[in-house]
Amino acid sequence: MPTEGSPVRTADEQHGGEDRANWGSSLRQGLVWSAAAFVASKALALAAIVVLARLLAPSEFGLLAAVVAYIAVIELGSDLGMKATIIYEQERGVSSRIQTAFTLNLALAAALSMVGVALAPLVAGFFGVAGHTDLFRLGALNLLLTGLGNTHDALLLRDMSFILRIRPQVVRDLVRGVVAIALAVAGFGAAALVIGHLAGTAAWCAVQWIMSPLRPRLQFDRAIARSMIGYGRASAMLEVLAALTSRIDVLVIGGLLGSLALGVYTIAFRLPDMLIASVAYTATVVAFPALARKRDEDRGSLAGATLQLLRYQALYALPLGAAVATLSVPLINVLFSPTWQAAAPVMVPIAIAAAVRASVFPLGDTLKAAGRQGTLVRINLLAIPALIGGCVLAQDDGITAVAWAIAIVIAIVGSLQTGAVRQLLGLSWQQLGAALLPALTTALGVLAGSGAVRLLWDSLDVTALLAGAVAGAAGGFVALRWLATATYVDLTRQLRGVVPRRRIRAVAGS
Repeated sequence: MPTEGSPVRTADEQHGGEDRANWGSSLRQGLVWSAAAFVASKALALAAIVVLARLLAPSEFGLLAAVVAYIAVIELGSDLGMKATIIYEQERGVSSRIQTAFTLNLALAAALSMVGVALAPLVAGFFGVAGHTDLFRLGALNLLLTGLGNTHDALLLRDMSFILRIRPQVVRDLVRGVVAIALAVAGFGAAALVIGHLAGTAAWCAVQWIMSPLRPRLQFDRAIARSMIGYGRASAMLEVLAALTSRIDVLVIGGLLGSLALGVYTIAFRLPDMLIASVAYTATVVAFPALARKRDEDRGSLAGATLQLLRYQALYALPLGAAVATLSVPLINVLFSPTWQAAAPVMVPIAIAAAVRASVFPLGDTLKAAGRQGTLVRINLLAIPALIGGCVLAQDDGITAVAWAIAIVIAIVGSLQTGAVRQLLGLSWQQLGAALLPALTTALGVLAGSGAVRLLWDSLDVTALLAGAVAGAAGGFVALRWLATATYVDLTRQLRGVVPRRRIRAVAGS
């Protein structure tokens, strides 16, 4: 049974030295292709939301948010950590361990799906929408569909096959958007959103089965299950707590402030989530298997790899968070219409929270790759009551105050995670600060550029939005180029290394 901090070795074929030598190239390629998947799928999702925001009322978006939060809760730990275990173990091929993982995952997903259907009336009553109980029952079926494709997805991640992984993701978001819009036009209301969500998950699962070499069998080996659950147990607990931490805001806001406030929060949350938080998730999808492979090769190199990931993740998240926060008013006006202007002040703390959370994501991946999920579990156990308490204390001042309370708690949680990784890897605060300094410098440049446009130009149309975005990008570039020169030079070198150059060789006699 694997213990905390110890890598797992199986009798199956292990990765060879040639694969390890290409770690940096695989990581860069993985980040690029995962980013491409993100851009494609989230562009589709954003387009669908923009259309649906003009077809549906805020309360209907609030109802969808409640159903999705319910799905997230009943999915907690639904694979017993098997997905993370497959990535962590780093074996090759489709072995008995993979078949056992699939069987465990599917059995638990089916059981929890039935529990979700049974509890739907209670949850609908909690959100004050008892007349829509059937939507919560329908949403519970998403868990079963996800369970059918989770193991296939884990194999793609284990093998760092990020190009192939794009296809089911794009198909999922395309189907979700098309089905939801078609049903909304037909007058299905909030049901259009829930059915679209299910249709997208079903399409994702179908593409996974078509692409993957895994042909699942219901196979159960008690010894294998016991050894895999040794690592997976902590991973499952972490998934439970991480999902609660990321969705507890929706549950608390829906219960305290009602569906109208939840609808406003959902719209304010949408853009930071797509542009910042989802990219962080996309990066962690690459970083966890890459760091697990790095640990398997040379545990001592984890510190340098972690600092590198932290530097570039923050370099993306913090400047973009500054831009979204500064331009929140014209962004809401242009993308979602003036009807949603109440969401603009709420978007500011949400963007800041998303930027902070995204910046420290690689630190969580390092803890998981080192087998220290227990540390993340303890941090999340502190975060959940803190988030609930912050929301309760701020509720009397409205949804914007609640969003600020959430941002403060997330910043505290990020500092705890940073301290844990510092202790694990023997890093100094100066090293961590040096990794974050280029991102902070660039964010200040973005804030100066886009902020100047907002102060001098009070228009809310698309021209003012584009001017603010261009000015922010220019300010960030200048700050990075002249105040963080070493990072700028390294970044350009890394970007050049993403696309390998082809050498043209002259062949005699050709």
